[in-house]
Amino acid sequence: MRKKKLTYKDNRLLQRNTFALATLVAIATATLPLSAGEPQRSLQPIKAALSDSAVVAGKVVYVDFWASWCAPCRQSFPWMKRLQERYQDQGLRIVAVSVDKEIPAARQFLKETGAEFTVIYDSTGALAKTFDLKAMPTSFVFGRDGRYDSQHRGFVPKDTTAIETTLKNLLAQKAPK
Repeated sequence: MRKKKLTYKDNRLLQRNTFALATLVAIATATLPLSAGEPQRSLQPIKAALSDSAVVAGKVVYVDFWASWCAPCRQSFPWMKRLQERYQDQGLRIVAVSVDKEIPAARQFLKETGAEFTVIYDSTGALAKTFDLKAMPTSFVFGRDGRYDSQHRGFVPKDTTAIETTLKNLLAQKAPK
């Protein structure tokens, strides 16, 4: 088969089609979940469980599922406490969801750790089921617009820098009007 040499007009047409295709791919992927194979997450169940959903409106929200019997949770709470102190004024809200069946055990844990987060008691496990928890602790990050950003299973101290960078990037974005 003989190859045809592309003319200037052919090259311009090829460039335009390539640009149009790249634009379509960018638009399509912007609406997909951030991680392939991971279900789309929503902040809505958390808002519904809060007595005042206005506490998360326009905020970057770090939702942490935890339990009083969870050893890694004892490690994560001091770090989350520092995050809250450092970024609260910039719009970070930490929502701690206890999955303890016994609420007094959760309250004792909060007292021992000195945490002053917004707390939801999920003693029936309904929220944990909605978020399809596979590990303890598990956290979810949502942007100011309520869009899901990322999920973290377990607490690994070496991952905290990357999580904090994610939070800082989201905090730098303006709240939706």
